[in-house]
Amino acid sequence: MKHSLRRVRVIAAEEYRRALESRWLFVFGVLFAAIVLSLSFFGLVQSREVGFQGFARVTLSLLNLALFLVPLTGLVLGVTSIAASGEALSLLLAQPVTRREVLAGKFLGLAGALSVAQAVGFAGGGLVIAFRAGTDQLQGFVALTVLSLALGWLTLAASMLLAAIWPDRLRAMTAALVLWLLMVVAYDLVVLGATALLRGVPLQAVLFPTLLLNPVDLVRVLTTLFVGSGALFGPTSAVLVRLFGSGLGIALGIATLTVETAVPLILAVRVFERRDW
Repeated sequence: MKHSLRRVRVIAAEEYRRALESRWLFVFGVLFAAIVLSLSFFGLVQSREVGFQGFARVTLSLLNLALFLVPLTGLVLGVTSIAASGEALSLLLAQPVTRREVLAGKFLGLAGALSVAQAVGFAGGGLVIAFRAGTDQLQGFVALTVLSLALGWLTLAASMLLAAIWPDRLRAMTAALVLWLLMVVAYDLVVLGATALLRGVPLQAVLFPTLLLNPVDLVRVLTTLFVGSGALFGPTSAVLVRLFGSGLGIALGIATLTVETAVPLILAVRVFERRDW
């Protein structure tokens, strides 16, 4: 067991180093910090007001952008680590390590690198805002940061499953982009269509299971509730606040995100162990 953990740690450290050396992940973090500061400073430019705004406005403005970029980054990062690794993966598998150790090390290393990039973006911009505009509503910004990290790990696990199923880079990347479109764009349209077709069914019976199935929507709801702006959900706000506005509802949401991260990772290990690389 001790030797296994050491091998996983070595693989994770190497994957972490390679991911950060690719530069684009670091650029992602710096760009995110710049976006946070821009949203704070120019958030009221249409009202002819320029200056740093507090965390409440920044969090809500940043929310949709984070839910757009973070899943895409996690999916691409995981796919390129396995499906595009070429001879490097074959050489690694030829070493005295198990495939489970290889996949665990890759996941931990990439998750660490992705977390560092996100931390640079959120913390870098957040420190400037706290210094210039105060710490009011900081809990919402912290919630968005933590939930974005969780969403990055979740999509990273999903991308590893996709890459294990389709070792070909083009197929794996196509599947990852389709999954991203489903989570970020198409899923809401499907839910709206379902609520229109099932008019006789209570809204709660439709929204609750569909919300749990899509981690992007789940993170959006949890973050908005932490900020305290449930009214932004429009006509469905009463249902969503009633479902997730309590401590039990938030705990259920976090538990769901944990399960949706663990299940793809476990399936990825099983597929990865059986496939001929």
